[in-house]
Amino acid sequence: MPTRRSLVVLAATITLVAAAPARAQDRSIVVASTTSTQDSGLFGHILPLFKQKTGIVVKVVAQGTGKALDTARRGDADVVFVHAREAEEKFIAQGFGVKRYSVMYNDFVIIGPKDDPASIKGSRNPSSRAATARAPISPNSTSGRRPASTSRRRLGRGTNRSGRAWVPRST
Repeated sequence: MPTRRSLVVLAATITLVAAAPARAQDRSIVVASTTSTQDSGLFGHILPLFKQKTGIVVKVVAQGTGKALDTARRGDADVVFVHAREAEEKFIAQGFGVKRYSVMYNDFVIIGPKDDPASIKGSRNPSSRAATARAPISPNSTSGRRPASTSRRRLGRGTNRSGRAWVPRST
């Protein structure tokens, strides 16, 4: 016949075994990130070091900025790595995040004809020069790069006389 002591030991063992998966889950996090950050190799470099130091496994879900923020809004991500400051600040203001840190930045590279018909080379404000020349802007995406270029147009750069954005989406 089981004794009271053996029943307590059995109950404690069952509790520890049942809690083991929950504790294992506590040792992992999900990062919703942009594909460009994933493709940069940054995570491949830092995540093994992070796991070695903390014992925490990180699963990266690479997607566009909007989808990454939506993933976090649903509670399916613990950390978000994106690059659309205005959307990030709104995400925080809506109570979905705690704090925003600047980790990286985008460089925008302008490529055009060698004769530089828009006189962009050496310009302190290439967006304005591109607007004057009505040069097409790329990429045609909803990634963090597209909101960054459209926010420049909202600031008054890249608009025609009627105030409408002139910048065509390239394909």
